[in-house]
Amino acid sequence: MGMMTVKNDMQDADIARDIPAAIDEAILEHERWLAGWLRAALCRLPPGDHVIGEDSHQTCCFGRWFQHHSATGMLEGKLFTDLGCMHREVHEAARYLMSKLMAGEAIPPDEYDAMMDVADKFRKIAVRIQELHGRPEDGAVVTDDELAELQGRLTMLSELEREWERAARTGRSMSLIMVRPDGMDAVGRTYGQIGVNRVIASLAARLFSHLRPYDSVFRYGRAEFLICVPDTDREQVEIVATRLDGLIGEDPVGLSDDTELRVTARFGISLSDMKSPIQEVLDRASHAASMAGSAEGERIVFWSAELEN
Repeated sequence: MGMMTVKNDMQDADIARDIPAAIDEAILEHERWLAGWLRAALCRLPPGDHVIGEDSHQTCCFGRWFQHHSATGMLEGKLFTDLGCMHREVHEAARYLMSKLMAGEAIPPDEYDAMMDVADKFRKIAVRIQELHGRPEDGAVVTDDELAELQGRLTMLSELEREWERAARTGRSMSLIMVRPDGMDAVGRTYGQIGVNRVIASLAARLFSHLRPYDSVFRYGRAEFLICVPDTDREQVEIVATRLDGLIGEDPVGLSDDTELRVTARFGISLSDMKSPIQEVLDRASHAASMAGSAEGERIVFWSAELEN
């Protein structure tokens, strides 16, 4: 019985180490599959079973891997549940739209946009899981001592440009939140970069656990976060920022075995403006954060033209 337990523990560890590599392959397979769908649609080619098959989301490589390890209980948690849902939904949407093309019908732009939005959500959730479990090339799990660079595979601006373009296309608003933790210079002087990384790693885990799967979180500079929150207006993003403000200060961060630090942060918020490039919207969030105060009720600031005067 003891040998069986050790063997099962080793198998679980192997699966845990396999997750980053499997997710990496899932992202590549997803992009190849989507490119193949687009080629078949544009060139009027006969689609294969990987597109129109009723169980295409289960027969692809990632689908088989996901089903097998979900059955073992190794892929538990909301992110994995959301990943499986998005994977199934994008295959269903692709099959539905292809059936329209095969019947000689035109695809409405909003239905195509909806499929592409689901495809993008799948990729974003996959990247988030990858960041939390470590990348296949280093095999490292995100820890206090070895903080993985958030969203390292995709450049921040290209991700923001994609969201900005979607907001412009759909007419929906998009918000950026700059999160600037207080006291990081003092932490760095006392505990060095390891101390800073411990604070950032702790805050990253809190942010990830309380944002939607398709919200994007980036490490911005040495000790800041930038959060992209799609489909939110001023009232909604203020609710998000207020919740995160309370979450960050709720529990202290352990800097050593016997030292804890209660952290606060300042929040700068800017709303998407279709007349302004994304870099300008980002700069506005940063400027708003610099105008925020440290006291409760002063830590969240919205950018406005008056702030520039």
